[in-house]
Amino acid sequence: FEAFEDTLHEIEQDIEPTQLVRWAAEGAEIAQATPRGWEASAEYFRASGKTLRVLSFAQFLRWAQTGASSALESTSVGAAYFRASPLALSSIPPRFITSWATLGNSLNKGTWKSSTLATRFFDISSELLGSLEFSELEEYTALVEVLSHRSYDLAIECLQLGQRVLPSVQDRKELISLARALAITSWREVRGCF
Repeated sequence: FEAFEDTLHEIEQDIEPTQLVRWAAEGAEIAQATPRGWEASAEYFRASGKTLRVLSFAQFLRWAQTGASSALESTSVGAAYFRASPLALSSIPPRFITSWATLGNSLNKGTWKSSTLATRFFDISSELLGSLEFSELEEYTALVEVLSHRSYDLAIECLQLGQRVLPSVQDRKELISLARALAITSWREVRGCF
């Protein structure tokens, strides 16, 4: 593992030897948990250096275990969670990491389309967290979930449109609320809100 070796050299002077063993064991468990677990494990190792700089080791372990749970459900979703975490952690306090993961995982219903939606959520929401309050992200995710019951393609498009539009909108809660009401009554028209 190149990602393992690179991060090992980066962190070995910063954490205790017992913590280093635990860090490596967490990554190995992720890699062995599913047939494609190595994908999520590689992202875990890539992200863990930056993550360890902003989290205590106990918080880091919760972060790792949250991602491991995501990877058990879908390797690609777990990998996206790990990949997006350093950027997300620059915008939200550590206490919100599990809630953020729960939002993304809630979009994964076990199908390839829902897995793609959850993966895109992590890719996009880590960036959105820089300009949205966490409660706004929760409301926006609820909108995306409502849309996903009708069209995964529109739900993904809505995520992408929100990435471009929401940071510049002042009344985000009102816009999200309007779009959610529209998603329930006339879901094809939601695109027009953005």
